[in-house]
Amino acid sequence: METHSTTYDAINPAVYSLVPLSVARVLDIGCGSGTLGEKLRLRRECRVVGITYSQREAELASGRLSQVICADLNHFDFSSLGQFDCVIMSHILEHLYSPESFLERLKCVLHPESRIVVALPNVLFWRQRWEFLRGRWRYQDGGIMDRTHFRFFDCQSSDALLEGAGYEILTAQRDGAFPLTNAIRRIIGPFAKRVDTFMCTQVPGLFAFQFVYMAKMR
Repeated sequence: METHSTTYDAINPAVYSLVPLSVARVLDIGCGSGTLGEKLRLRRECRVVGITYSQREAELASGRLSQVICADLNHFDFSSLGQFDCVIMSHILEHLYSPESFLERLKCVLHPESRIVVALPNVLFWRQRWEFLRGRWRYQDGGIMDRTHFRFFDCQSSDALLEGAGYEILTAQRDGAFPLTNAIRRIIGPFAKRVDTFMCTQVPGLFAFQFVYMAKMR
């Protein structure tokens, strides 16, 4: 997996909201600088192990998480880590050569009650579709067309990825926003969020920026 200089320091709210409150051991794959894991540890005392391919991120995360491992996920052997109650993969599977085999290898850290929380970007989000219609396929330093993405997913193929790897989807959120101007959002206030939720539910392939899942092994 190709490295780059970007340090991931954000929290994905949709992912955070799906992590069960009861977890005692969490594996955050693609942990960035450890911001999400630190918030989970503050929410409820739990052990959070992070994995990142970036030495810089590992150094930052080491002060926030219980343990940090710097490794190439394409070849990482999970068997020595033990089992976890929850495994987080927020915008990481699309960076791997073979996310299917990765999800299979991951099963050794899961017990029957374990949950995985996965977020995948939607390559057919409306803004990106507009770029395609203009004949533009342009890689960027982040976002849907991140230059380090090896795989791209739409609504159906993201579901199929998890189900094909032997996981049962328990919750599927289509997270995004309907294209309303800021002026309209100010006028309609809280109703704007209801519009976003409704449109992402009705037409997820167009208006969802990301697909967020909670799943377990079948």
